[in-house]
Amino acid sequence: MAFLRIASGLSAAAGLFAAPALAQRFDDTVSIRVEAYFAGVGSSAQAATVSGTLGTSIDFEKDLRLDKSKTLPALEIGWRVNDDWVLQGQYYGLSRRSSATLDHEISFGETVWPVSARLGAGFDSDVYRFTIGNLIHQGPRLELGLGVGLHATDFELFIEGEGQVGNGPVRFHREGRKIFAPLPTIGAFGQWEPASKWTLSGRVDWLSLGIDDYRGRLINSEASVSYKIHRNFDIPTSYRYVNYKLRVSKEDWNGRVRYEFSGPAVFIRAGF
Repeated sequence: MAFLRIASGLSAAAGLFAAPALAQRFDDTVSIRVEAYFAGVGSSAQAATVSGTLGTSIDFEKDLRLDKSKTLPALEIGWRVNDDWVLQGQYYGLSRRSSATLDHEISFGETVWPVSARLGAGFDSDVYRFTIGNLIHQGPRLELGLGVGLHATDFELFIEGEGQVGNGPVRFHREGRKIFAPLPTIGAFGQWEPASKWTLSGRVDWLSLGIDDYRGRLINSEASVSYKIHRNFDIPTSYRYVNYKLRVSKEDWNGRVRYEFSGPAVFIRAGF
């Protein structure tokens, strides 16, 4: 199952290829991009009680002192199927842990933690993206396309420490939630070669809809500039912004999650 998720999750800008009239890189059938993503992170979550009452909207960075920035390894793969179609994919993951002393009361699920409680917390995510793109314009130095895809995120989070459930005694409680949220997207991409060896590219993906037990909104965007150092290798840099809100109505998690990544990335791209 994990292999299928990874195989179906590889995305983003690595697949922005163009017509043979451009530099040699646009003739590549397959491209692989390995990057370091310097991400600023924002995350918050809520979990309801059994009766359906939503708990505190918890800011995991402000309230629980999770890291606000992290360097993430990421992998992107692109395959040019023919002159009109490209497949693109991406994976990156983030794992954070923290400990914090509360300056206000919070509740998550059935548990209430009071002011001054010492808590441990964690927030993990694995992001998989897959896009099928159709090239609608191919000029001598410009390419534009539209795509549909899947943005799937595996969330796992927890809060633990001395708290109280209902009128029970104060003791150690751990509240954890885990969910896999696959969301379809539509998007547009393009690239332009302003000069020999230089390429500017970008893409945006978007979603706002409800599917089964999920309702959400997703924005994924990226802009990059690359310089060719060899027939098969580029050194690019990029900036990525990802923001989504998700309302979950499932037996194991009735609540909300908000998540945001933004920041630059440096990487090397190989094309064959």
